[in-house]
Amino acid sequence: MRLRIHRSERLRIAAIVVLAAGTLLTGAPAASAAPSEPHCNHIDDSARPTVRPGDVSPAVRQVQCLVNQYSGYTRWLEEDGTYGPKTQDAVRWVQNCNGTTGGPDGIVGPSTWSRLYTPKPECAFQHPAAEGAEQAE
Repeated sequence: MRLRIHRSERLRIAAIVVLAAGTLLTGAPAASAAPSEPHCNHIDDSARPTVRPGDVSPAVRQVQCLVNQYSGYTRWLEEDGTYGPKTQDAVRWVQNCNGTTGGPDGIVGPSTWSRLYTPKPECAFQHPAAEGAEQAE
């Protein structure tokens, strides 16, 4: 008995096989490769409003995303746009590590925004391939 498969299903399966084979042949992209374009696009990169505890906005979501993507902060922040205690702890860590103007006050102003986008190397996310070990969760 032969199983009949609709033509569109056969094409879908073939596409999956081709993609899987391509991944096996070429390998996955290197983990140390810098992102070609940051995915933190909750606000325009040039818009850097002052953000503080208690705020709820796309700018807070941008801060949370930048902490997750570029800083060496060890805990993952939920990108919910609410500036609560976990976000404040992360911002203070970024400020302390990078030596931002005003110190670790938890308020995201010009100096903190600058270091969120371009942290000092010792405060930046280290990709596993660069460290020679996998990142701990």
